[in-house]
Amino acid sequence: MKYSAIQTEYKKLQNADPSQVNLKHMLDQETFFIMGKSISQSNDYSNVSMAIAAYSSRFKKYERVDTMFFKGTGTHYGLNLPEGNYTLLMYADINKDREFQQSEIVGKRELFLNTTRFPEKIVKDVNIEITASSRLTWAETILVPDSMEIEQSLYYPTGTIRSLDDPIFNVNISTMGMYDPASFLEYAPTMFYALKEDVAHKIPVIFIHGIGGSSKEFKTILESMDKDRYKAWFFYYPSGGDLDQLADLFYNIFLSGAVVPMMDMPMIVVAHSMGGLIAREAFNKYQGRATENKVKLFVSIATPFGGHPSAALGEKHGLIVLPSWKDLNPTSQFIKELYRKPLPEFVNHQLFYAYNNSSVLKLGENSDGVVPLLSQLNPEAQRQSYNQFGFNSSHVGILENKEMIHHLLENMAGVKNIFPELHMKLLNNGGFDVKLTDDYSPLSQHLIRYAGKYIVMLVNETIKPINHQQANFIQAIQGKMPVTQNAERDFIKFMREYPQVVNSFLEDQSNKKLQQISR
Repeated sequence: MKYSAIQTEYKKLQNADPSQVNLKHMLDQETFFIMGKSISQSNDYSNVSMAIAAYSSRFKKYERVDTMFFKGTGTHYGLNLPEGNYTLLMYADINKDREFQQSEIVGKRELFLNTTRFPEKIVKDVNIEITASSRLTWAETILVPDSMEIEQSLYYPTGTIRSLDDPIFNVNISTMGMYDPASFLEYAPTMFYALKEDVAHKIPVIFIHGIGGSSKEFKTILESMDKDRYKAWFFYYPSGGDLDQLADLFYNIFLSGAVVPMMDMPMIVVAHSMGGLIAREAFNKYQGRATENKVKLFVSIATPFGGHPSAALGEKHGLIVLPSWKDLNPTSQFIKELYRKPLPEFVNHQLFYAYNNSSVLKLGENSDGVVPLLSQLNPEAQRQSYNQFGFNSSHVGILENKEMIHHLLENMAGVKNIFPELHMKLLNNGGFDVKLTDDYSPLSQHLIRYAGKYIVMLVNETIKPINHQQANFIQAIQGKMPVTQNAERDFIKFMREYPQVVNSFLEDQSNKKLQQISR
């Protein structure tokens, strides 16, 4: 009722005082997701607070329709905009006064959005070249938000490293994602979240929640997961949105290789309920390119692969008709076309279903209390899966079912890491705990503290590189190839500045090897 009243109010406002900001909050209006990044040839803004703002004059002169804040250049951004012409402005808080001012514009780009040009409603690679700062008199002065002070990342966009207890994952925000996706995206604009800073040697496990859910629902699974082997990523999305559009976003963020290139490292997707539909449709987007990331294991949990019969009634009689609810209708185009392509051969789909309905009065067909078994066990989904396993749990309770978690972890253990066991052990033992000056880049400092010992052993040829990227890095440090990266320069410098630390470690490794031989 609350959100129905809110949608009614949006419509009244649009009739009385139309605006693009108001339009993007209306569920019956189409919006576009814009993805890109800032590109700079220098390091002038590498640690500066930045923002991208989209301005439209469709209804009001220079109306700011959406804004995203981040730190440093080279970072991906995302905007949510209705149809129209836009001027995108990139700001940098150059004087660090916590204001993005008219004189701090460091990039500009024009953008025209309509469904003829972008029928998928996803606009990729809208990159903005960073230039010298300039002044635009009409540009709005924007305050740097407090959220800019949360943990920064060397690899991920600002604000994406969060604990599952963070308020962003609370039920009030996830519910907002159902009924007011635009407001949700103001709290969670990236839709990509991680628990910790990135490390290269762990297999990413991507968790996708269902309608009205949040990443927090996977907490019990995470507590059982081997943190030395896996890293958790989350697709935290507005679950009232268009499922095909959300699947496009999932593909572009996680699978395309353009945003998070994994090279040969396999990925795992664990999806609950409607999240399984998003993953399955995202797999239809695979292009067969060598640069795409490969999902080797897909575990769907209580997913309505045949749609949900209640969605048809909701579409006809509901106070609010959510775009995702339309797609869940068993007769929708989305469900009809979900299996138009077979799963890629490299995807091992394990179909988990739940069958405990605790309702006192049971109406209709067998279900887990939410999703009918007939839908969870859709024949085409079964045919394309390697195995199907049922668990005596409710629709949400299955996420805490010990038997299900055990079975999930067993399947995850079958996904082979590209790093050999010895390499994994060395990397999990950490790097060098030394105080480095600011002459070392933040990325190099992270690399030395997390993988410094491992790199020294590669340089010393005690272990062999696992791919050509590692081989080139090591040859540059050894002086056999030209040095082209800051990380290479910094590691050469580290070995020169801390010879005692490096030699002590190598001596210790040599003694351990001798002890093993003598046993």
